[in-house]
Amino acid sequence: MDRKRAVIVTSGFLLFISCFGMWSLWEPDRTLSEFENRVLAKFPSFSWDKLWSGRYTDQLDDYLVDQFVGRDNWVGLKSDMERMSGKTENNQVFFGSSGYLFERFIYEEEQLDQNIKQIARFAERHQKDVDSLSLLLVPNSQTLNGEYLPKYAEATDAPQSPLMDQIFSELSGRVAPVDIREVLQQKKSTTQIYYRTDHHWTTRGAYYGYQAFADTIGLSPTPEAALEAKQFSDSFYGTFYTKANQRDITPDRLELLESSLPEYEVCIEGQNRCENSFYDMDAQNERDKYKVFFGGNFPLVTINVAHEEVNKDRSIIVFKDSYANAMVPFLAQHYSTIHMIDMRYFQMDVDEYLEEHHFDDMLLLYSVATISQEDIFKWLN
Repeated sequence: MDRKRAVIVTSGFLLFISCFGMWSLWEPDRTLSEFENRVLAKFPSFSWDKLWSGRYTDQLDDYLVDQFVGRDNWVGLKSDMERMSGKTENNQVFFGSSGYLFERFIYEEEQLDQNIKQIARFAERHQKDVDSLSLLLVPNSQTLNGEYLPKYAEATDAPQSPLMDQIFSELSGRVAPVDIREVLQQKKSTTQIYYRTDHHWTTRGAYYGYQAFADTIGLSPTPEAALEAKQFSDSFYGTFYTKANQRDITPDRLELLESSLPEYEVCIEGQNRCENSFYDMDAQNERDKYKVFFGGNFPLVTINVAHEEVNKDRSIIVFKDSYANAMVPFLAQHYSTIHMIDMRYFQMDVDEYLEEHHFDDMLLLYSVATISQEDIFKWLN
């Protein structure tokens, strides 16, 4: 009886493996996992050198894992089981309450110190060339929504507020700090400031950042009531959702806040044409719907607005990461010329560029994570 049972179990297992194997062979290979938002491995090319070194078998293993039939469902099921077992974190992403996801924040003190010094060197050279040189830091979601973090998460997550104090203090006298923490804290009870499934601030959060910047340099910000809200998507899943592989999360709502503007054009370096909109509406059909703002991140974006008012015949250059994409459209109310530079991709000499183009104002707009973690500010010098 035991032998018969063993034969049945073994036969069933082999049948199960064979069916999945045949199903995997029948299904065409996929190039992208929408659920994980990453490119999947392709069938590796064979060579004796690769076989001898072990690279071929490693690549073949990656291919079989990535192209396994129903992969997205299996990955999601694994995450569901871990969540049910009480696990509160996956791939450095915390499962918070009220549907919020948070990314664990860690940084190296040495990298932060280097970045502060690089920004200081840059500011010392150029602060006299402009009417204002400002630094706007965007904290992460848990700085504002820490009450939604899972229990014990704070003990493993470095707080960003002290880092903001440190950065502003060490750059004092060189850049004007735009501290948005207080205004965001005031608005959070009535407005969603950060997406629940993504690391970015919402368009409303970006508006309050713009409002703080305008107040800092003496501009009159456009009233929130004068903006027209348009829903772009009610099915936005961001980077945290992708990393956590958590399927049972309600998607975010992504809205645009538009104001009346004269004719303007947006030109992106490397493209042969300019657009008359800040928004790429084709992002509606993409996995990353945050690309609605300018179509994503580029080395250089220039914006020209046909203002007739003399007081708006001004220019600003914005050194930025992706948080700026949702805020810069508000600046078009005050400037005829806006240049956005993303140092992650920009390859020109910054000093030469600033000599060639004169700007009235300069803004450095970055998340605290970028200044604490990214080795990009050396390119300012």
